Amino acid sequence: MAVTTAWGETLQVFMELGFPVNVFTLDSATDGVLDQDSLDGTLIGDDVASYVQDIRITRGRQDQLGQFSAGSSSITLLNNDRRFDPTNESSPYWDAVLGQSGVTPRRKVTVKLGGEELFVGRITDIDLSYATGKSTDLSTVTINSADDFVLLANAATTQDRTPTEELSGARLDYLLNLPEIAYTGTTDIDTGTATLGAYQIDSNTNALQYAQAIAQSEQGYFFVSRDGKLTFTDRISKIFAASVASFSDDDGTDIKYQTLSIMYGQEFLYNKVLATREGGTPQIANDTTSQTEYGISTLNLDGLLLALDTAAQTLANNLLELYANPAYRFDGMTVLVSSLSSPSRTTLNQLELGDTVTVERNYQTGTPAQVIKYQTVERLSRVITPNVHRLEIAMSDAYVVFPLTLDDPDLGVIDADNALT
Repeated sequence: MAVTTAWGETLQVFMELGFPVNVFTLDSATDGVLDQDSLDGTLIGDDVASYVQDIRITRGRQDQLGQFSAGSSSITLLNNDRRFDPTNESSPYWDAVLGQSGVTPRRKVTVKLGGEELFVGRITDIDLSYATGKSTDLSTVTINSADDFVLLANAATTQDRTPTEELSGARLDYLLNLPEIAYTGTTDIDTGTATLGAYQIDSNTNALQYAQAIAQSEQGYFFVSRDGKLTFTDRISKIFAASVASFSDDDGTDIKYQTLSIMYGQEFLYNKVLATREGGTPQIANDTTSQTEYGISTLNLDGLLLALDTAAQTLANNLLELYANPAYRFDGMTVLVSSLSSPSRTTLNQLELGDTVTVERNYQTGTPAQVIKYQTVERLSRVITPNVHRLEIAMSDAYVVFPLTLDDPDLGVIDADNALT
């Protein structure tokens, strides 16, 4: 059942550990209703929050130039009565008719805090630990789960296929609807801005890798959202995104962070960019001033699905603009969520990959005394126990364009960072 945490939020952890109910049964008044009862039945999630010792959720990618990996959760539960032991025939999750346990891989897991979904995935591993000694059954179980990227990672095309030239969002839809992929989960897919070529998709092409190639060609975001939707955002939607949260190190109205890591170096210094589409020639963008100052550092993107060399050149130019010189970057921050006000906690529970936030750093000495930067959320790592909720946010610099607003002193300036849209 749901539990109330020490800081006052409701924690729910649903796991589909039981067996199907509402299995369609002919001539049954309760289980024989069309459009209500499923042929295979439906699994009811059992809320195991009262057994929770520790929850760790990680979603996102290592940096802004990498691919998003499968989101994961690791949930440690008390198991003193062996209810989560798959071999325990006295467990409430044991099906005597089938002679097997419902504690098994691929069952759905949903973590909710304060009414907000933080993670939706499927069980991948069940690790049991028992204390030594014959007189005790003191035990814990760690249930590891991953989001639907795991389904795509284990799916592949079964024959050569050649899609038509189309936008990136349409190409992703094409992939997901192939009969051998047949993704049935919920999706949130942007139309896309990049036109992809009619290149053959070879037999035995991994579904996740091809989807990530689509995202790389678009330079968009492709991930599973906190509520389990397979999500694709194009590169334009990111740059017009409004900030969803403001963070600061002071005690004002912004959300206070505990630590802020700052990076200034060559980690993302690329003053030569090569972008090559399938069957095309390398398109090169150079910043000779930066190359003279720092030496040549090359970013190479090949195998792009873009339809034209000109599109690859535009992509190379855009990336060069972002990475040609070292930048003072807010790299990550930690927040003690459980210590914050209810509205701030809700904001952080709703925070999503790709969101734009503002981060403020104040200094006691030197000038400027304050630095405020727009950042994009790249990774979210949560640790939740009955007593505390900590959040680590990995970030990258956000490239934000504000819409031109007539008569506005800030957003109505021609030739500033304001665009007609």
